[in-house]
Amino acid sequence: MDYTLEHLFGIRDEVFVVSGGTGTIGLELCRGMIALGAKVGILGISQEDCDRAAAKLQAEFPGAPVLAAVADVTDEAMVNEAVDRIYARFGRIDGLINCAGINVIDSLAHITIEDFNRVMNVNFTGTVICCKSVGRYLLRARKGRVVNISSLSATQAKAYYTAYASSKAAINSFTRALAIEWAQKGINVNALCPSLIVTDINRAQLEQNPENFARRVASIPRGVPGRTEWLVGPVVSLLSPGSVHLTGQAIYVDGGSSAGSTFVLEEERFRHEDA
Repeated sequence: MDYTLEHLFGIRDEVFVVSGGTGTIGLELCRGMIALGAKVGILGISQEDCDRAAAKLQAEFPGAPVLAAVADVTDEAMVNEAVDRIYARFGRIDGLINCAGINVIDSLAHITIEDFNRVMNVNFTGTVICCKSVGRYLLRARKGRVVNISSLSATQAKAYYTAYASSKAAINSFTRALAIEWAQKGINVNALCPSLIVTDINRAQLEQNPENFARRVASIPRGVPGRTEWLVGPVVSLLSPGSVHLTGQAIYVDGGSSAGSTFVLEEERFRHEDA
């Protein structure tokens, strides 16, 4: 066994499709992978978003091997066309990262079924469609890696997040089922579950509620919100050769939130003892 960083975690020259690659998390993952020598194909909802994302990456990494293609992840024909373009450009596809996601925060009494279904369709069905589309190439090659970006909300739900939490729980279950289905076909399928990260989806809500935001951060064992760049290492690890035997897992990158509560009954006592 050749225990070198490149042998264990190298992704140089490999090609990864990133759905939602124009968003806060997706774009940062693209940035990290390109820095490590990979090539990326981005699926974005609009031409403007695709052009902006590609321009940012090209400005930071001149000549970066990136193709941004417009695709609504809920439209299988559009996704197939975009994925085919990426394959035609690079001649191979080695993996998929599903980042496309939306949220509608509302009570179950007031959320419309149209809005509920829209969250489910983008977050969950979009993940299924992208796996199905990219899977055509991974199955043909009998190798590949899939990372589905889920959430702590999949198992630690919140009020008014019924649609979002349901969509992420569905992603986790789908990840396990697909991992079993593809386990002997050379394809690993895992989910990554971040906790609170400030993104384009939640930024306005958090800025408008600073006190509640502070309380939410205080509940995280590490005492800080997540950052997009802290997802790059775990994702690259799941994409790399060193994770050959790791599949069907939901990995929590949450500052310890899934491990337990920060509540301490005798807070004053222990604050004094730990000083």
